[in-house]
Amino acid sequence: MDKKKVLADHKQIGKKYIPPMAQLGFSEILWTDKLVPELLWLGLLNDAHGLQAGADLAISLAKAATKTWKNGHKKLFASTSSFSALDDGQRTLIAADLKSSDKLNPIRSAIKPLAALYPKCPLGFLFDDVPEFGEGTHIMDSFKASLDRMFYRWEKPATMAQANAVYIAFVTDILKVRKGLSLANFPAIEKFPDTEESKRVASGVRCAVSMFFSPPHYDDSSSWPAYFWDRGFKIEPCILENLS
Repeated sequence: MDKKKVLADHKQIGKKYIPPMAQLGFSEILWTDKLVPELLWLGLLNDAHGLQAGADLAISLAKAATKTWKNGHKKLFASTSSFSALDDGQRTLIAADLKSSDKLNPIRSAIKPLAALYPKCPLGFLFDDVPEFGEGTHIMDSFKASLDRMFYRWEKPATMAQANAVYIAFVTDILKVRKGLSLANFPAIEKFPDTEESKRVASGVRCAVSMFFSPPHYDDSSSWPAYFWDRGFKIEPCILENLS
């Protein structure tokens, strides 16, 4: 059987082929089109520094942003686009806060490919200038590997990135849960996927993330996800040429 004919009506995103039904707006395409660009920074932190340090750095950035946010309503700083709501003064304070706690450079090193490849990235304010890759392809290879891992929402890398988004919601007082719910035992996520309890918590994490990234909690007019993929498809031929 000709594989190309079988997949002719599928949409290719990275190495993954999205079937026609998913292209109609079901959760799989919602995850790929919207949530992957929004949560990739969390995956990059985990991949660069490990799960514990990655979570700590994510919390540090989110707390620094929350501390500067004086716009009345609470805001969840877990998505990439959430940082676009900050003004220049707030961004300066956040960078200074992270620098004073020695968190700025580790965050920069992890998200450098994101800021370098995507000049309009809302996290670019953490750099004094748009960063450059320099020589070699290892940084690009690492970035593409991190992005590829994020496609699979139920696997450990993407699950732990989502867990960090929920962790941010807990720490910044956005999320509270009742005793008896799966998320009430949130620390069990550390053992995912090795225990049944961690799998139950992971299910709660995914439900919470879906809620966070739906109106009214999330601004559907955000331009970041569309920009991420549009820019990515323009970059890819250059990447392939450089790696050949």
